[in-house]
Amino acid sequence: MLAQIISPTRAGALACFIMAACVAMIVPPNSARAADPILIGFSAPLTGDAAGSGQEALDGAKLAVAEINAKGGILGRPVQLVEGDDRCDPKDAALVAQKFIAQKIAAAASHYCSGAALAALPILREAGVLYVDWGAVSSKIPATGYDRLFITIYNGAQPGVYGAEIAVKTLGFKKVAVVDDRTPANGEFAAAFQKRAKELGAEVVLVGHVTQGDKDFNAFVTQVKGSGAQALFTSNYYAEAGLINRQLRDQQVNTVTICPDACMDPQFLTIAGTASEGAYSVTQPQADELPSAKGFVAAYQKMFGKAPGYIGPYSYDAINVIAAAYTAVGKVDNAAAAKYLHGLDKDAALKGITGPLSWKPDGTLPQFTFSLYQAKGGKMVFVGQ
Repeated sequence: MLAQIISPTRAGALACFIMAACVAMIVPPNSARAADPILIGFSAPLTGDAAGSGQEALDGAKLAVAEINAKGGILGRPVQLVEGDDRCDPKDAALVAQKFIAQKIAAAASHYCSGAALAALPILREAGVLYVDWGAVSSKIPATGYDRLFITIYNGAQPGVYGAEIAVKTLGFKKVAVVDDRTPANGEFAAAFQKRAKELGAEVVLVGHVTQGDKDFNAFVTQVKGSGAQALFTSNYYAEAGLINRQLRDQQVNTVTICPDACMDPQFLTIAGTASEGAYSVTQPQADELPSAKGFVAAYQKMFGKAPGYIGPYSYDAINVIAAAYTAVGKVDNAAAAKYLHGLDKDAALKGITGPLSWKPDGTLPQFTFSLYQAKGGKMVFVGQ
């Protein structure tokens, strides 16, 4: 009887209405969001003097995201990086963090420079973001006590300790000098170098400071020349370290230089030129040293047409830590994800390409191995661990 009094057009509309109502009844209210991307904030120096390292880290993160998405994403949702250029500047880093929160990121895999990390961390913390740090290493970062912070690289002053042991125990030098840029991590490295060198019986004949971004270090080089230092620990980023090496050789100063991992950036060799020859770098293990990273090295080479840099493996692991945590708890819930990660021990550690990943209560790794490289023939060559 109803069909007799309703026109075909109205009948079709009614059928569509009834079907839509039925679909609404059987589909969960939040299913429309099932394909919404999970946003992960990636803050790094993408321009400026440290851009080479930032770009390498970004490439490592991009590779991890591509692999995760190729396997169906996290809990059926694609992963999307939200990139931010912090230029290793605390003010820029804070602005980037604020942008991330406005864009509703779930997690952050961020930071190369510790000053940037320390500026961003209170903002990320207030929003309850799961924060995985792949490159900022100052001990001030875990000292903030944020329980959703996890670090995939070393933390603290260890490079300075190891650098002093190389200078005094391995190379046998009795007179050493040190220079830093007063940034959080580099300042810690420099202080640790001095302390350990003195403990080993060496004389610290010169302690210098330069400003990040400066180009002319000839006055400091003259001081090095007059000090009689046999080794100089350059606790700086690659731009300043490269120029210091070059200006040392310009003044015919043959002091051996030792620096942290920043000198593993190819830009150090480019800036220093032939003056880099013989320089040492104390660094985290590189991807080609690690049997667990063979697949990563091949995939990186295929995706970007070059070998991975010294920091990319750690940002790659950072993205995968976030994915593993959300997958393990079955939801994008940062409190639950952090609880899961804190609950891992060495027997249940995540299998990162850089090694097993579990954390102490402050979010730092329980142990870390360092490698030693030396510039030879325009390349950084592995010396040992």
